[in-house]
Amino acid sequence: MTNHYDQFVKTLHKLEYKHDLSKAFNDLLTVGICSFHRTNIQTQLQEQDEANETLYMNTIKSYKRDDLNILAEALGVLQLNVLDNPYSDILGEFFMQHITKGQNGQYFTPEHVCDMMALIQCGNDQSERNRIFDPACGSGRMLLSAAKQNHKNYFFGADNSETCAKMATLNFFLNGLSGEVAWMNSLSMEWYGGWHINTKGIGIIPINKEQSQIWGEAPKMPKPRPIDKVKSHNEQPSHQLSLF
Repeated sequence: MTNHYDQFVKTLHKLEYKHDLSKAFNDLLTVGICSFHRTNIQTQLQEQDEANETLYMNTIKSYKRDDLNILAEALGVLQLNVLDNPYSDILGEFFMQHITKGQNGQYFTPEHVCDMMALIQCGNDQSERNRIFDPACGSGRMLLSAAKQNHKNYFFGADNSETCAKMATLNFFLNGLSGEVAWMNSLSMEWYGGWHINTKGIGIIPINKEQSQIWGEAPKMPKPRPIDKVKSHNEQPSHQLSLF
């Protein structure tokens, strides 16, 4: 069996002589998401989404044709990997080993640990259309492991990193999962962007926060109640709290 990860690494490293590798990787994710836009797929490229085309053209304008062929080759490797190793995470592995290299503690949960956790959580439930959510999904590998148990559920992921959110989005699409990925802060509920994947037909489509099933208004903290002065039979100094 071809080692698609090594092939992916070799392919992307062809670009680092002319381009920053981190930027090239992020551009690959953007190009992939734009290429698999719902309009492109459902109309067989007969129609275009204007905003999607603008993003695509702005992303590729710094690349010459030979470089674009390398990006296309890398996307092809990802698709071949899905055929041989479904629900595996080449993108996340490359991100850790060649982009962040552990910076800021960005080490994703190992795949075998994800598989174990998914088995514990989902292994005995074969019902369909359940909603499975990871509020700090990284590249989506925990949800990919859940899909190994039952891919007919709906999968939802959120992450504060745009790169991670885009990796998860592409992983969802390539593996045929339906759901949503949000680029957002799951604690403060700050929204930056998001995508629906394979909902209402095959393809990826950007969404705003009002269209999201993950985002919601952050709960408002109640105002602290003033401490009422407790009356006493005896006069108390104004600064003293009477408990009884």
